[in-house]
Amino acid sequence: MLSGHLSPEEFLTRYWQKKPLLLHQALPAFVDPISPEELAGLACEEEAEARLVWQRENTWELKTGPFAENDFTSLPEQGWTLLVQAVDHWFPAVKKLLAEVAFIPRWRINDIMVSYATKNAGVGPHFDYYDVFIIQGQGSRRWKIGQHCDSGSELDSKHSGLKILKHFETNAEWELYPGDVLYIPPGVAHYGISRDDSLSYSIGFRAPSLSEILSHYTDELCLTLTEDQRFSDPDLIPVQNDGEISAAAIGKLSALLRPLLADEQALALWFGRYMSEPKVPQLLEAPEFELDGQSLQQALEQGMRLEKNPASRFAWQNVAQELYCFADGRSFSLPHASEPLKTLLMQLNAWNDTLELEDLSTEPDCLNLLAELYNQGSLIETETT
Repeated sequence: MLSGHLSPEEFLTRYWQKKPLLLHQALPAFVDPISPEELAGLACEEEAEARLVWQRENTWELKTGPFAENDFTSLPEQGWTLLVQAVDHWFPAVKKLLAEVAFIPRWRINDIMVSYATKNAGVGPHFDYYDVFIIQGQGSRRWKIGQHCDSGSELDSKHSGLKILKHFETNAEWELYPGDVLYIPPGVAHYGISRDDSLSYSIGFRAPSLSEILSHYTDELCLTLTEDQRFSDPDLIPVQNDGEISAAAIGKLSALLRPLLADEQALALWFGRYMSEPKVPQLLEAPEFELDGQSLQQALEQGMRLEKNPASRFAWQNVAQELYCFADGRSFSLPHASEPLKTLLMQLNAWNDTLELEDLSTEPDCLNLLAELYNQGSLIETETT
């Protein structure tokens, strides 16, 4: 994606979370990996997160899916946009676009949203709290880049369900054609208007808020605590003002909480599980029959092939000199940081879904991990054609 423009180091230093960047013909001879008809079909699926947005009499309107066929046949010829999240979960050809941002940690990736917009359509001026690369497919769109925004930026309340900015200041205008890529940092207002029927692919990144992080982490911490762990003050002395909460009491409270929040090992393991939670958990199904390492080895020897579930998320890290694999919200401690295990982790975190296990199918540690991942639906059997 950056080839011929700038190096990944230059991009991250000069643009990442700093300022927008237009990359003309970043993907020359770009061919759409999905058609508008296929996108509309996906928008009718129960598991898909889909929206229709259109403007009527200066008011933006929103309808959420799943949709029926007559939802599309009743639409006007122009002025509406269909947006579908996580299209990479269903279409491997769309997922391949993630390889274009392989210089960014994979656990930061959220999904690829695909939008089909008719002539003069858009979703209004808005901003996001996360980074996004917008790849232009068929057609063209004019993008207006606006001011920096935050939670204090005023929204127009008359647009139900949409976070439309009340004020938008155009600082730049760029027209995107097939193969062009637009990078927009968090907080930068933007407004795209389709010049004709067009497709675009938005690679969005995960940026959990501190509120989400604290809420999720403390919920998990609470599961580790017992009823015996309580606020106590065995060194209490008589007080003159019995309604006062003393500084000493707050100090005791802080002393109770500080070790919990300062445990970097517990934080690291939680973060790995949290950032690997699947976006569409409904797409993860446990197999009819579970396997252990030995039975999996026999199945592999008999021709069984495994691949990653397209909806799965993987990560790994070293925590306190111990190797961990994270998959779909679970952590797996790997007893020996052997070369075969490291090879397997590299494959699990590669940008394609296929696995080459011939050299790993006799390694007990690899087989045990593969069996665990298969039993929870993170790995699936490759369909034969």
